[in-house]
Amino acid sequence: MGLLVEVISSPFPREEVKLSLPLSKFMQKKIPELLKKYEISYCKEADCIEYFITDKKTHEQISYALVLSLNRFAKQINVGRFCPELYKQPHCKYFSAACFFLLIHHFAKIFHLSEGYGIYLETKPATYKKFFSMLKDFNLKVKKIILCNTAEVCDVYHQDNIDTSMIVLARTCGT
Repeated sequence: MGLLVEVISSPFPREEVKLSLPLSKFMQKKIPELLKKYEISYCKEADCIEYFITDKKTHEQISYALVLSLNRFAKQINVGRFCPELYKQPHCKYFSAACFFLLIHHFAKIFHLSEGYGIYLETKPATYKKFFSMLKDFNLKVKKIILCNTAEVCDVYHQDNIDTSMIVLARTCGT
């Protein structure tokens, strides 16, 4: 499955966002900007979490395609879908990067994952080059190119003390 990546944003005022070091200066800047404009919510079912991005001002849901799952046997976080649609929104440059960072850390906290779990995703090589390879807070590398011009991309999860409590349980979630 190929992944599309767009830029996203989120909801809370700058002073409500607790960021703990050692976040990069880039994330220290972009996460509060994202959260000022957008709310991120989630719905958990078994070992899968679907995330939603909603514009705080208009209450319009921006993204429906953010899915992470846990492969307990392989000890890895699988990024099933990451299409935040934020690139279509005005003044949201680099919000997808901040969103990806938050979702990985939130997911790991929900499942109490330890340092060293893998991060795995499949994407088009062009998307990897344009987006995933540019994420300096990760070390995502192409493991191999598989059928249909798809790149298998991997990294190792490193724990961070970032507060992800601003990502809230979706009101429509059945759990």
